[in-house]
Amino acid sequence: MKVLSWWRRCLGNKDCLLCHGAAVSDGLCAGCAQDLSALRTDAAAVCPRCGRSSTNGAVCGRCQQTPLPFERLWASVYYEAPASNMLYAFKHRAERSMLRPLCSMMLSHPPPWLESAGVDCVLAVPLSKQRRLFRGFNQSDGLAGAVGKSYGLPVLPHTAVFRRHHAPQSTLKQNERRKNVKNAFVLNNQYVKNRKILLVDDVATTGATFEELARTLKRAGASAVFCWALAHTQLKK
Repeated sequence: MKVLSWWRRCLGNKDCLLCHGAAVSDGLCAGCAQDLSALRTDAAAVCPRCGRSSTNGAVCGRCQQTPLPFERLWASVYYEAPASNMLYAFKHRAERSMLRPLCSMMLSHPPPWLESAGVDCVLAVPLSKQRRLFRGFNQSDGLAGAVGKSYGLPVLPHTAVFRRHHAPQSTLKQNERRKNVKNAFVLNNQYVKNRKILLVDDVATTGATFEELARTLKRAGASAVFCWALAHTQLKK
């Protein structure tokens, strides 16, 4: 395998980022691309408001009882291997080569409501200054940039929103996450007033971060907030 990979590099051919076979497009071979496509979410099996499992794509009981601060939430894939492995490598090992196939995975399965939502700008869910310095980048920036470019939408600058430093959401239990992000965001109102904003993030788990940021945006004058995550950890039953 290593000899074949070496010869492919000598000939100018690229290896698949996952299995090191011959890459076809976006840094992946045909087999790995097919594995990833099998992780796509199904609009007929999830609640259109929160993205959780729901029969026949109906609004779930939770959303009927307690309306959410955003209009819609969509995730393109389930947070399972190999998508989860790719995200881990990108976020925690700074393997920037993963960005292109991750963006492709997201854009190939967009929200069914996106074209009719009337969104006029995109906002990457921000990291705190400390987290950004530690990691060296915000993993959601590249995804938001790809979405903006694909749909011809402006991406709001980092100065549009400030995030206070808290413990990473991934280290907390589900019931602790909403408390952890409460009052975490401070906005520059000039960027959001009367706008329909599409929030973009890499992973949605409980949706607490989306909820808190959407709530803050609405208080600042945003007319509507929609959410799009690359992956969701709790869509499958």
